[in-house]
Amino acid sequence: MLRRLRERDGVGVVHAVRGYENPDNPGAGLSAAPAGASLAADEVGHVQLKVCVLYLQLCLFGPAEGDAAAGGRTVLADRHPLVDPLIHLPLFARARQEDAPGTDVDAWWRKQDPSAARAVRDWLRTRTGDTDAWAAGTEVLRWGTLPPDALSETLARHFGVSLPDGVLLRDLPVSEALRRTGERPRGGELHETEAFLAATREHYDAVLEHLSRTRPHLTVRRLPCSGLSVDDVAAEVRDAVAALSA
Repeated sequence: MLRRLRERDGVGVVHAVRGYENPDNPGAGLSAAPAGASLAADEVGHVQLKVCVLYLQLCLFGPAEGDAAAGGRTVLADRHPLVDPLIHLPLFARARQEDAPGTDVDAWWRKQDPSAARAVRDWLRTRTGDTDAWAAGTEVLRWGTLPPDALSETLARHFGVSLPDGVLLRDLPVSEALRRTGERPRGGELHETEAFLAATREHYDAVLEHLSRTRPHLTVRRLPCSGLSVDDVAAEVRDAVAALSA
């Protein structure tokens, strides 16, 4: 959907987690390495590793956003470091967590392509001063226990970005989301269970209501997407952006 909007409307596009999907993103090459690390975390099954990778992916957002906004373009982001973590980190923090990884961290590194693993290590060292993925993930999970405003401040400080002008929630029933994830060749991710997705949907409602109340400049719109084609959703987003810019 974002690709079609970029091609037809000339908007700037940022994929917060999968930056490699936008070839114009200057960090596209680096973003491919954490993508593999995220899949390996799903296989190993530790939320600490999954959250560590998410942190590394979101650290690439700021430069990509600046590049996408070049020339005064409208920027559309698939997720945002100051919005989506407000929903997901508290839920991840409540999930079952092991106190120690045992040998699983080593297994996680081995599951990655060697050159990609080196890139992940280098990026982790750049961002945290260390290569201890377990410790990094544990620290980010701790952020999920903070009150909403303190979490927002922590995210802004670490990622160096500000809130967007608006949030467009593409709303999909949990049953349809599960069907779609089940149709992927690689299957669902660690957190893509019925219970977690249902809790995520409820938490989006609560967090976006909080943002609307405490951040008056932030426009929040819900876009029902069930049963719609890519073109239909793109048209909905196009109309919403036009209304936001009016």
